[in-house]
Amino acid sequence: MRRSRRLLATAPLAACLAFTGCAEELGPEVIPRTTAEGVVLISGRPVDRGWVELQPIDGTLGDITSARLRPDGSFRFDRAPVGEVAIRLVDVPLGSTGAYWIFRNNSPIRRSTQTPPGPPITIEIVEELMRYQEMRGGSR
Repeated sequence: MRRSRRLLATAPLAACLAFTGCAEELGPEVIPRTTAEGVVLISGRPVDRGWVELQPIDGTLGDITSARLRPDGSFRFDRAPVGEVAIRLVDVPLGSTGAYWIFRNNSPIRRSTQTPPGPPITIEIVEELMRYQEMRGGSR
């Protein structure tokens, strides 16, 4: 009986020592974040509704984050991942089902975010569509 009481009394100390040795290895990893802002345009006119999503790619750490488009086409991320990101446009009135699927599902839009924050991101839909067609080898 005494032996089991001693084991119960020392168990918390043993657990504390075991976990203390691993604290550095198991500690939370700090994911760098930055502020990113910009504007979405179609033929020079602001896109007045929808969402912009940033998805980390190519080794960039972080989670997908989204920001609502304002009536003037602008958006702002206060906690954007730092590095290469794919930009998706969600519920944006693009006027074309094909353009909607390109920018929503597997968006070809790529940008880099940095800290301290860099210049505003400009996304001109018509230019992005032309770039996408060139990348795919022109119209088929």
